Amino acid sequence: MPQLTAAAALQIGLLISALPAQYILTRWFGSDSTQRIQASRRLINNWNQFRKSYLTLQAWKDWLKEWSLKGRSVQNEDPLGESPAVEVLLLKEKDGYFAGSLEPRSPRSPPVKYRVGQVFRHKHEGYLGVIIGWDEYANAPDEWLHERYHGDLQNLRYTPHYKVLVHTNDGTSSTSAYIPEEDIAILTSIQVYHPMLNSFFSSFDGDRYMMMPWLKQVYPHD
Repeated sequence: MPQLTAAAALQIGLLISALPAQYILTRWFGSDSTQRIQASRRLINNWNQFRKSYLTLQAWKDWLKEWSLKGRSVQNEDPLGESPAVEVLLLKEKDGYFAGSLEPRSPRSPPVKYRVGQVFRHKHEGYLGVIIGWDEYANAPDEWLHERYHGDLQNLRYTPHYKVLVHTNDGTSSTSAYIPEEDIAILTSIQVYHPMLNSFFSSFDGDRYMMMPWLKQVYPHD
């Protein structure tokens, strides 16, 4: 015998209550057929909205996701009043890949030419961006390295690499990239836009972006 789900039981209850509902519509919403039809439609619309909001698996998934993000945001709050956004914390890659390690880069590695906060243009692809982190050499999973650096490009993996936010024109994208030093051409007096920019930087001084305190702790000499 099939089991009766909660949603099915609720629907059966609504069917059983149809006759009392009809009486209520007549009693409280007038005897005119047009008024009763309009009232019935309002009740049906309210029911459909309730069903979509509370009786679907996706609705509960969305609610749990929202609750989880709020909980993580509160948990990661800094006692001094500043905390990296949840999105920033999500950038921490496994094993510190893609300049995701929060270990302080001190002393500063001599081979690293550019600094966090500098704006650049990609030499080959032409896009604008801002540097948010770096590694002395490419720190990424072997699969990524083999796919990106093979043949004549193998030596690039042993050069400094930078995590960057890519400038967006429409304000909807949240693109980031991990690129070698040779692809970067530094620019000055140019600002970029990215949805997460304020999570990393506090201001722009005309030449570069000024790091938030938490980021300055990771790159104290930049």
